[in-house]
Amino acid sequence: MTRRFAAAAALPILLAVGCSRRHQPPPITKTDVEVATRSPEAWLSDEAVRLLRDYVRIDTSLDRGEKEGTDFLRNFFECAGIPTEVICPRPGRCNVFARLPGRKREGALLLLNHVDVAPPFPSLWKEAQPFEGRIKRGYLYGRGVYDMKSIAIAQALAMRNLKQHGIVPASDILFLGEADEEVEQKLGSRWLLEHRPELFAGVGQVVNEGGVVELVLRDPRYWGIETVQAGYATAEFEAPTTAALTELADRWRKLHSPVVQPDPQVVEGFGFLANHLVSPLTDPLRHLDRVRNDPKELAILPDRYASFLEARAFWSSPFRVQTGGQPRFHIVVVVSTPPGTPPERFFDPILADSQAHGIQVVERLSGGSTVASPYPTPFTEMLRRVVEGHFPGVPSGPLPTSGSFSTSMIFRRQGFPTYGFTPIPMNITDSSRRHRNDERVYLPDYQAGVSLFRDVLEEFALRPPG
Repeated sequence: MTRRFAAAAALPILLAVGCSRRHQPPPITKTDVEVATRSPEAWLSDEAVRLLRDYVRIDTSLDRGEKEGTDFLRNFFECAGIPTEVICPRPGRCNVFARLPGRKREGALLLLNHVDVAPPFPSLWKEAQPFEGRIKRGYLYGRGVYDMKSIAIAQALAMRNLKQHGIVPASDILFLGEADEEVEQKLGSRWLLEHRPELFAGVGQVVNEGGVVELVLRDPRYWGIETVQAGYATAEFEAPTTAALTELADRWRKLHSPVVQPDPQVVEGFGFLANHLVSPLTDPLRHLDRVRNDPKELAILPDRYASFLEARAFWSSPFRVQTGGQPRFHIVVVVSTPPGTPPERFFDPILADSQAHGIQVVERLSGGSTVASPYPTPFTEMLRRVVEGHFPGVPSGPLPTSGSFSTSMIFRRQGFPTYGFTPIPMNITDSSRRHRNDERVYLPDYQAGVSLFRDVLEEFALRPPG
């Protein structure tokens, strides 16, 4: 993961959520001009926007911990009369768990999100500060505004909607805002599954981050539901000169990896994706067996696809870091492997080589081998119906992802079908900001996502899948 930085002092924030609320938000603004010129005060008349702004203002980066964020969410649920518990494996490092009881526990739906955010890098922000919560030209800026506080608020509002209307779902609906997802992944889902397994009794499916919605001129082109990830390991190295780092990268740019038979979910997911890509990727993704048997064709396939057939290593360029008054240089590697292939097999030799050459390992994370969730299922068909109800003619389907690691894999390895699904459309220029400066979410798309996820939970509650 990215290196740790001291968090900037946050601006004053609202520490508590009031129980009063606006039940009918103003209409979603339609035109770009109306969106860009609408005042922050007008946007904040919508409770969903106001809640997100207040949540983003809470600094939940590593140096501050999640406690203030989990208290914010607990207050929201308690105001709605939904039983909630804050669980802190360490002081300040906290998870929040809420349960909306259904007629039965079996088949429960777990809404998973994380309270912590990526390192904020405040000095790099230009249009706002990481925890300012600024609204500008129809965007809400802030670290974690998309990854993944906006999704958490959409989930929470959808749960409260059921409670307000007296709807008792067929099965329990659970909400988990976890700690420590962005850096070490030790104090969130992993810890709770080991120390509080009773919380997850009866869970039939999990919804988390990871889905991808491609936009063309603000219109969704397809809705991707993540069913499988490539294996993931990453490390950041430090040396006094760039030469040692460059030589390390050059020795390990090509990994000696066997080419595997693609996982069935990868075949199905790439077949779906091929319908929405341009040449020259369309044909290779439809014919993975041919590609895996042709070294030349496999060699030119981008890492985000080829890593489902063979292990790949991606190296950043060396970059300068000021440490204790002395300039040092860093480089980052990401190792991706096909499902079922432990990334440690290729990652550990790189670490050993770096240490043999006197290169320091600053940070490292290895996620282990990955598995796929089943697709299609009655639950994924329900997601498809709701998406098509909101966006007629927009197809949805499975989408393998690589180059990152979410806690979906922790649940998948425990046998829980887990799906990456975002209700909020986001174009590629905004999605690329998730861990970078000036992270933002486009408020009309966020409002649309809140509405969509409300209908997902109503459908689950009233017409349970299967």
